[in-house]
Amino acid sequence: MLFDELSVQKFHIRVLIAGACGIFTDGYVLGSISPALPSLTSALHLSPHQTGLVASAPLAGLLFGSLLASPILDKIGRRIPFEFDMMSFVFLAFLHALTSDLTSLLILRFIIGCVLGVDYVAGKLYVSEFLPSAFRGKLMSWLSVAWVGGYTSAYAIGYVIHLVWPQGTWKIIFMSAAFPALCAAILRYGMPESILWLLARRRIGDARRVADRYFGAVKLPSWSSDTQSTGRSGTLRRVVELFSGQQWRRSIGATLFYVLHNVPYLVLSAFLPEVLRNVGLHDPFKSGLFYDALLFSGAVTGLWIVERFQRRALIVGSFVLQGSCLFIVSLFALPPLMTLLLLTAFGFILTAADCLTYVYPPEVFPTDLRATGVSLMVSSSRLVATLSTMAFPAAIAEYGLSASLAAIAVLLFAGAVICGFWASETQGKKLST
Repeated sequence: MLFDELSVQKFHIRVLIAGACGIFTDGYVLGSISPALPSLTSALHLSPHQTGLVASAPLAGLLFGSLLASPILDKIGRRIPFEFDMMSFVFLAFLHALTSDLTSLLILRFIIGCVLGVDYVAGKLYVSEFLPSAFRGKLMSWLSVAWVGGYTSAYAIGYVIHLVWPQGTWKIIFMSAAFPALCAAILRYGMPESILWLLARRRIGDARRVADRYFGAVKLPSWSSDTQSTGRSGTLRRVVELFSGQQWRRSIGATLFYVLHNVPYLVLSAFLPEVLRNVGLHDPFKSGLFYDALLFSGAVTGLWIVERFQRRALIVGSFVLQGSCLFIVSLFALPPLMTLLLLTAFGFILTAADCLTYVYPPEVFPTDLRATGVSLMVSSSRLVATLSTMAFPAAIAEYGLSASLAAIAVLLFAGAVICGFWASETQGKKLST
């Protein structure tokens, strides 16, 4: 039987759990910022601007780390970053105990973001390149659930820590991320190199040994690539090939989806708290729990829908439905409860489609371009999200909330049209082709 056509085996589950623990840590780190900020702001006497720097430092690191991931994963393989980045993160998390000033904290949080940026790309690639094509969609969707689980867990655990240790809460919250990272590091220790990466490097013997040890006498795919040589070497060659020949439409369509999918999260984070207050939910913790429950329920729904619809249909459909919800909210002066229902539907659709950010990117690119392509998608989305985060409050102040929501709705509708033409259909695709 062909390597990519196997049924799900114990090793596949081990790979999935090892990857999910790292993704859980990624979500936990970002989710821990909110409960830690009040204690941190008080302890270090931070201004609003400085508080914003602390919150954005890991996001800036994620942008840099995801760009750095491509040459690392292509040159040394998937295994070493996948296995050792969580080990380094354990050490970095405990360094918060020694941090007592803003400058050192910003540097530490930026480095942590860099490590997570590499892991964000490495985790997707490593897990996807081992999973059978028939089960990849549903299994990879568990990574989305893991990220949301980490994000929501950090909020709840941070609240409990605040109640138990009122003094020095922020250090304990940030340090607590070491524990899921340690679990990930233990599970990832001793994992083999990606068979597809070995085949792409013409290391047939090494690939055969990995396959024999973990899967038995399976048939390995013959190496093929849709790309053509441009005469350039290294990362520059791969970037050129991403936007050459038949690949350029796939690359632009996939990147546009990934970028536009992340921008609407701004609406939830910026607008939903105010709507919740308008319907009587004034307690910040209860509002946070509602937000987290919304994220988690959507992520779990993604497990159910990902293999029941084609990838392109999910992309286009999610954009149209999200845009419709925002358009109605922006056009009509609705009662607070109706606005809440529409925003809840919007958030549910958004997070249900989030499974595609784990399933779709590895399927779009051939193995020799996969690290560069996924790295480009992740870094582009982080850059646009960072710029949008800065621009969205200013846009609301200048043009009003309704106009700002309508503009995002128009972007989503435009994305649906473009992705309908350029986003390639990849359901059931073998990553070895």
